[in-house]
Amino acid sequence: MKYLTAISILLLSHGLYAGGHDDSEPSFEGLISSEIFDLDGKMDMHVERRESCGGDTPKHFHPASGTLVYVLDGVSQSKSTGEWKKYTKNEYWFERTDWVHGGDADTPAMSEDDCQSLLIIRVTEKDKDHTVFIK
Repeated sequence: MKYLTAISILLLSHGLYAGGHDDSEPSFEGLISSEIFDLDGKMDMHVERRESCGGDTPKHFHPASGTLVYVLDGVSQSKSTGEWKKYTKNEYWFERTDWVHGGDADTPAMSEDDCQSLLIIRVTEKDKDHTVFIK
């Protein structure tokens, strides 16, 4: 019984200690689905569907051969053209390869009521990451 009590205390104290730290990696919110399609044995096409409201996008870039973001519903925004622009249902934008974005000081604020449903398509070299987050 002493061992069970000691192990329980150890596990609980570890949970309390770890709970005070956020060592999680940056990521995008609201992943609904994600699929990878083999194009020719050398390239993959990544197709994601995301839904989120408000929130900030962490700084990142895509080593993929560009990224197409299509707004299925709601409102989103991008600075892919050099100027901030809002995009609504049935609009899309293209993000060029290796463009560092997200976490910009001049990002227009979006309220928690500004929701978006996005379809995101990227083409990468086989087995390569499509997104790299910058800490």
